[in-house]
Amino acid sequence: MPYNYRARSRLGETLQETRNTLLGALAVVAAASTWGTLGIFSKILYAEGVSFESLVAFRAAVGWLAVMAFLLATGGLRSLKVARRDLAFLIPLGFIGIGLFYLFYFFTVRESAVGTAAVLLYSSPAFVVVLAWLFLREGLGPAKLVSLGMTVCGVFLVAGAYDPSNLEVTPTVLVTGLLAGLTYGLYSIFGRPVAGRLGPAVILSYALFFGSALLVPAAVPTLHTLAGLSLASYGLLFMLAVVHTTLAFALYTFGLGRLGAGRAAIVATVEPVVAGVLGAVLLGEELTAPKVVGAGLVIAGAVLAQLRLGKTGRTGKTV
Repeated sequence: MPYNYRARSRLGETLQETRNTLLGALAVVAAASTWGTLGIFSKILYAEGVSFESLVAFRAAVGWLAVMAFLLATGGLRSLKVARRDLAFLIPLGFIGIGLFYLFYFFTVRESAVGTAAVLLYSSPAFVVVLAWLFLREGLGPAKLVSLGMTVCGVFLVAGAYDPSNLEVTPTVLVTGLLAGLTYGLYSIFGRPVAGRLGPAVILSYALFFGSALLVPAAVPTLHTLAGLSLASYGLLFMLAVVHTTLAFALYTFGLGRLGAGRAAIVATVEPVVAGVLGAVLLGEELTAPKVVGAGLVIAGAVLAQLRLGKTGRTGKTV
């Protein structure tokens, strides 16, 4: 009997762990799939005349208000008091990891295919590997070097650099897309030191606040593009700010707690797949064979980098 009891207990624990893992994976897939539609909805708003500067400023500012409302409703406002040493990371986290990242990424979405922008964004793990080696003294082993090589080759194919006379993207878009990956990677670098001391909602509230402090003034000359839109367009704007920022982040955080950072980030690589498929189906964007192979290399490189980074820990994804 004691043996059977222990066996049943272990079985129950295994089933509970499997259930938690499945729920976590579904939550991350939902969050990543939501982020994968960012480019589609952004393209719709661009067609309505909304500037990318105004779009990102609105998204960051309203997203910040939504996070603050969540903290108010859950009694978490007291946790907003942070030490000065934490501000030294939270300020660049917001200005660079949110502000500059939003500008680079949504400009790239406007000027290129949705799938291309998403794939270029996934150069981020490669940048994290290099930055962590340079500034956090993390090792640069064979697996990380392979992931870097896969990412570089993938970007080469996605950009169409194998045929300079028929580039898939302009040099400007290639640079802004890679800068989006770099600034997004810096979110992890700046966020990692405070991740163990501050809650995810607190980190996001500061990141969006400082990001908004950069984005709103930058958008002032084009804020008039937000006037006179249809109700559907305003609905899209609020959805990008609340659903794609606050809700998706909450789903990802839920999954992160059940999967761990490494596995959650690997599951999240469905994002560029969703973006690419939706871009092809809904916007008629071309998916050439080299671009598909390149996207596969970038995603595989991201997975390999996450497998290695998962052993050292990193912050969760936020876009």
